[in-house]
Amino acid sequence: MYLKKLRLSGFKSFADPVTFEFSKGISAIVGPNGSGKSNITDAIKWVLGEQSIKSLRGKKMEDVIFSGTEKKQASGYAEVVLVLDNQDGALENYPQEVAISRKLYRTGESDYAINKKSCKLKEVQRLFMDTGLGKNGYSLISQGGIESIIASSPAELRNIFEEAVGIVSYKTKKNEAEKKLEQTQGHLDRLRDIMMEIEKQLGPLKNQSRKAKSWLILHEELKTVDLVVFHAKMSVALKDLENLKNKLTLQIKQCESAEKTIAEKDACYQKLTIENRELDLLEDNEKKGLATIKDDFDGVQREEIRCKSQLEANEITQERLKAEWRTLLSRINATQERITGVDTEKETLAQNLKKHQAQHEKLEHSFNELILAEQQEKERVKAQQAAVLNHQSTCDSLEEKRLELRSGIQEIKTEAVFVKNRLAESSESQALLQKDLKSVKENINTLIEEIKQRQEAYKNLQIDYNQEVEGQKNRLNQEHLIANNLKVNASKVEYLKNIQKNYQDYFPTIRKLMTSEKMLGPVIHEVYGPVGELISTDSRYLQAIDIALGAKSQNIVVASVKVASNCIDLLKKERLGRATFLPLDNLRYSSIDERTRQTLQNLSGVEGIASELVKTAVVYQKAIDSLLGRIIVAKDFSAGKDIQRKLASKFTIVTLEGEIFYPGGAIVGGQSKDNRQSPLSKKIEIANLEKEMAEQEKALNAIKKQTEDKQRSVIKKAEELKTLENQFNLCKQTLWEKNKMAEDLTKKNTETTRSISELEEKTQLLAQHLQQQDAELENTEKAYNDVKELTKGPEADENSEEIRSRLDTFRSKISASQLAITQIKGEMAGFDQQLHLIHEQLTQQTDRKNSLAEEMKSYEQGTAELLQKQKNLAEESIRLRKAIESRRDKNKTAVEQQKNNARRLETLQEEIKNDNHQLIINNDEKNTLTTKINGLQIQISNWEDNIYKSYEMNYLMVEDAYHQLAANQQLDELDLSEERQRLLKGKIAALGNVNLNAIDEYEEILTRHDFMKKQLDDLTAAKSEILDIINTLYDAMTEQFKNNFIKLQENFTRIFSILFEGGRAYLEFTDPTNILEGGIELVAQPPGKRLRHISLLSGGEKSMVAISLLFSFLEINPSPFCVIDEVDAALDDRNIYRYTNYLEKISEHNQFIVITHRRTTLEVCDNLYGVSMSRDGASQLVSVRLTDYV
Repeated sequence: MYLKKLRLSGFKSFADPVTFEFSKGISAIVGPNGSGKSNITDAIKWVLGEQSIKSLRGKKMEDVIFSGTEKKQASGYAEVVLVLDNQDGALENYPQEVAISRKLYRTGESDYAINKKSCKLKEVQRLFMDTGLGKNGYSLISQGGIESIIASSPAELRNIFEEAVGIVSYKTKKNEAEKKLEQTQGHLDRLRDIMMEIEKQLGPLKNQSRKAKSWLILHEELKTVDLVVFHAKMSVALKDLENLKNKLTLQIKQCESAEKTIAEKDACYQKLTIENRELDLLEDNEKKGLATIKDDFDGVQREEIRCKSQLEANEITQERLKAEWRTLLSRINATQERITGVDTEKETLAQNLKKHQAQHEKLEHSFNELILAEQQEKERVKAQQAAVLNHQSTCDSLEEKRLELRSGIQEIKTEAVFVKNRLAESSESQALLQKDLKSVKENINTLIEEIKQRQEAYKNLQIDYNQEVEGQKNRLNQEHLIANNLKVNASKVEYLKNIQKNYQDYFPTIRKLMTSEKMLGPVIHEVYGPVGELISTDSRYLQAIDIALGAKSQNIVVASVKVASNCIDLLKKERLGRATFLPLDNLRYSSIDERTRQTLQNLSGVEGIASELVKTAVVYQKAIDSLLGRIIVAKDFSAGKDIQRKLASKFTIVTLEGEIFYPGGAIVGGQSKDNRQSPLSKKIEIANLEKEMAEQEKALNAIKKQTEDKQRSVIKKAEELKTLENQFNLCKQTLWEKNKMAEDLTKKNTETTRSISELEEKTQLLAQHLQQQDAELENTEKAYNDVKELTKGPEADENSEEIRSRLDTFRSKISASQLAITQIKGEMAGFDQQLHLIHEQLTQQTDRKNSLAEEMKSYEQGTAELLQKQKNLAEESIRLRKAIESRRDKNKTAVEQQKNNARRLETLQEEIKNDNHQLIINNDEKNTLTTKINGLQIQISNWEDNIYKSYEMNYLMVEDAYHQLAANQQLDELDLSEERQRLLKGKIAALGNVNLNAIDEYEEILTRHDFMKKQLDDLTAAKSEILDIINTLYDAMTEQFKNNFIKLQENFTRIFSILFEGGRAYLEFTDPTNILEGGIELVAQPPGKRLRHISLLSGGEKSMVAISLLFSFLEINPSPFCVIDEVDAALDDRNIYRYTNYLEKISEHNQFIVITHRRTTLEVCDNLYGVSMSRDGASQLVSVRLTDYV
């Protein structure tokens, strides 16, 4: 047998189902730290029944279920299935493959199964007992578990040895046998005590049983006689009752038919009433609608007037725009004429420039000729004049530049003055625009605030109005409902008072006596009436008082015996029947004593004494005390039962739900089929109805007053709504106009601001340019003066002086001509600048013209829209006129319908009145029949109560008994005489107190005595057998432990020497005299050491000692499989080599599953499994390359 498969699902880190398929030999499980390798060992221990969560590395059992990660949901359960190959038949009576499974849910439910059949934990543990896989097994070594073996105490180590030597099954059987022995001894002791008690009871019970049998014989005969007499009386009474009920059923059907007809007519009446109210509401709504339409019509007319006003305002605005258009056209023409004039002046200057340029050319020509003529002179004084000419040329250039700068400065100043004037005009225009815009915005803000306020006021008023209208509807519905309920209650009160007045709830005898004033004559004032008419009580106690009185509510209270005698004589004379009278001067009764009252006060569930829970006049109190003075009212059945037990069944007890506890012990209860009302309940109902009617009338008057008040409020709010709506619309129109004006002003202000910004920028540029020109002119003037000084050379001769004089003359003329030309060019540049500015002005005027054109077009469109709106308003006015006429027609139709409904209502009211009269007659007849039935039922009930009190049998049971007597032909033999009945009762009384249970108790005790005696004998025999089994098991355990311990000692010594390559190790008992109970200690001395205690060994040496012991266990008692988790962690390479060699050697007969990180260990493995942790935090089985580890 070996481990074939291991399936994990939801166990610890194995969230998804994973299956490990193992084979014989050595299998290794590898993987990084934290991947979940050790959870495999925990899973095997868990499925084999491990109950210690500490050994499973957890705090509570729920920790073995996958708890989830950020990326993976938690599992709902954990399941592990371990499959064993059983082809060798190691597990007897099991198939070739055995699957052990364990499943745990988060709710705490756990389940074990073997081959999918549910089983208990004991069955799993028993299956692996003495295999090394049990509770103290050595074949499952967890991480760090190898050291725990060495650190175990002698007692703990002994438990492991018992598993190895195979005596766990014997020890388990021995423990079970000892427990059975202890239980058997306990049973024996208890049986002996019980036998003694039973033998004490047998004698007295035998005498009581004999006496009870005699009582039963006499009682059975008396019971038979009473039952036969009862059956005869009941047969006649039930036949009469059946006839009366048939008549009552027919009468009830007639009443129901009449009530149905009345209900249908009343429904029709109510429907017409509601329809009339709806027509009233419709009329009001039509009037309100008509008023609304008229208001709308007025609003349309006002809108037409407003539209007309807007058209007139648009015409005025258009006229203003047209005037501005004409003015702007004039300005544009003037600007164009100005441009033409400037162009003419510029042309004149151009002609003058040409003229001066021609003269300048002639002067230059003459100047050049003079220069050529004086060439020789120049050559002579060339050396002297070269510098002078050079300076003179420079001076001429500077002079020309100076003139140009002065002309440019003049132009800049002219343009600056023009721009400054434009800027002043624009600033003034912008100030006016901003002032107008500010005023308009203030008006807009004021209007917006006003609109918000009016809108909020309108919204709040609309909500109030809707609530008022809805409230009016609810009040009208409530008014109708209360009026209808008031009418129904009035009808009920009239009907109930009529029944009360005519005593229809009483027997015919009582009714005729109480309604015949002439027959009673002078004693009528001393006949006070039936008890039911003279008392009242709270509704809480109604059912209890009705049940307590029963038929006694029909008793008539009279003043004296004499009055009672007169009434009885009258009944005899008129043959009216029989009645019970309560003469107040003759009543004798006993009340509940003070001691009993004290007892009642201390009992829970006591409501009180019945006579004290009813209200009556003082004069009648004596009669009420005689009837109810000894009846106690309890809260419920349980309280009644307790009271009866505490008071020893001396008083009648009635519960609030109607159960009765009679003094003799009989109890009556259940649900009555007859749901009729008693006179007392009718009286209470009348009082409640009258109280309810008073409240309804009060509520109806209050609602009517409230409806009238609220109606005025609704009308007022509707008018306020209309006013607010008109004001709101007017404000919206004004706001639109102001927004339009603000938009236009804002647009103009933006254009002006942009123009001012451009002008200011241009002014700054001109100022900068002028400053630059002034600076440049100053520099030029300084340079000119300097050069001028340099042109003064040495005096020439007269010829040179003449030539120089002529040259100077020509030079002056040329300079003057050049200056004139420069001035003309400066003037022309000024004209160009002026033309540029005029063109800009013309562009602005043209833009304004275009803007005016757009504005005029917008107003033309607005005018067209207003004309269309005026047309639509005219059409709306016509539609509203038609709607007003339609509303008037509907209102007229509703009025006609109201008149028809009113006539129909009068007819229905008369029919309902007649039908109600007929219904009262039918109800009278029904009540008469009901009273007769009630009288007969009360008589039958009394008979049934008596028979039930005596024998606890109802009529059906009596009838069955009667038929059985008839079938057995026992009726003819019965003596039904009263003398025989008295004789039987006397004999029964002579027997005194009889314990009827004694017969059964005696038989039961006798049978139990015999049974107990037999059990005592059986237990004594069983005790002897258990002692024999325990002795046998003890001997077998001692023999097997002694033999296997010797083999284990030899194996351990031998394997230790192999793994340590020498040394000495052995096992010894802590108590050699008690080898089955004493502890076991390990003694190990590696080569070269003489240690007395194993705790002094190094970590690696301890591991090797534990491995030696494990291999010793496996050789003496091979396990199906062995799981070793990182036992080689503390070993060095040399120790690992010896450990793996021996592991490989014994793997031929054992299956090993090794969890390790050591390469040397992996080299001897036959199979390799990889475990890794996925990204979602769950362990998974992965394929691995053997070359990566070996």
